[in-house]
Amino acid sequence: MTALIYSVFAIIAAVICVLGVPLNGLVCWVFYNNRELLNAPNIFIASVAFSDFLYCISCLPLLVISNAYGKWIYGPIGCKATAFIAIWSGLTSLMNLSVASYERYSTLAFLCTKNRTFTRRTAACYSAAMCLYALFWSLMPLCGWSGFELEGIGTSCSVRWKSKNKLDMSYNLCLIIACYVLPVSVLVTSYYKCYREIAKSTWRAKSTWGRQSPFTKRTFVMERKMMVLFGVMTVAFLVAWTPYAVVSLISMIAGPDVISDVTASIPAYFAKSSSCYNPVIYVFLYKRLRRQMRFAVRRDHCSSSRKGTSSDSTMAHHSETKRLRSTIELTDNYSTRNRPENI
Repeated sequence: MTALIYSVFAIIAAVICVLGVPLNGLVCWVFYNNRELLNAPNIFIASVAFSDFLYCISCLPLLVISNAYGKWIYGPIGCKATAFIAIWSGLTSLMNLSVASYERYSTLAFLCTKNRTFTRRTAACYSAAMCLYALFWSLMPLCGWSGFELEGIGTSCSVRWKSKNKLDMSYNLCLIIACYVLPVSVLVTSYYKCYREIAKSTWRAKSTWGRQSPFTKRTFVMERKMMVLFGVMTVAFLVAWTPYAVVSLISMIAGPDVISDVTASIPAYFAKSSSCYNPVIYVFLYKRLRRQMRFAVRRDHCSSSRKGTSSDSTMAHHSETKRLRSTIELTDNYSTRNRPENI
């Protein structure tokens, strides 16, 4: 293996780390300091951001250093620890995203009724259940069902995809079905049903108020925005994880000599890259949350800059905070009256 290959993978891991740590850290920080933002859908976003942040800050620096050395330098214990964290955080993100897609569908389906299938407490319970579900699958290799080993070019660790042992193969097959096929099916089905719900709402609006009515036009805008969001989320999910799942399945079925080490490492890094663009998709494309995050950052900045001043300055700070909050509330109210909120 040439030094250039290791250098390329070291740079890729470093870029993912440099982007993933601050982006996910910002999301976690805002949610921690602004608990009122944690409604049902945002609980899933916070869970994804936390798991991605944990992976970026604990595992990616080790990948950068190992690639710089051209070999894994942290021994068997480090291999098992990083593989466990990587699998747990990755599966936690995947499962929370799939449940979040169902939450979006249920919200649209019961939009005009009093039934609330996902309250804040329900979302928290589902998110915790997904974390435990991911914990089960990531603990199994440590408990004797399969195991962890070096993968690809030998600078990162994962499960034994290339093993022909029946115990290892049974775990790998169950992992692909339970942690890839299942969430992808939920994701695609839920967002397809979201589109159907919006299409039906558009048809009803057109039939009731006419094609040129403001409500019909706003509904068309909502449909277009949902389709863009649906496309971005689905493509990002599949681009990140499908190559890794396919290569792993080929390695499991065809044997260790079919896939080269470099070829095996490329999709693994594609999957790792999801940790840095998840916050962009699930937060910075969510307009209302983005406004609230901007307000929270400005509010905390005002608080830190005025810390330790006189009581008059404190009153001025409170006045500024109220003014900013009023601005956000007025903006949200205007958005609600004049155009549909981004789903």
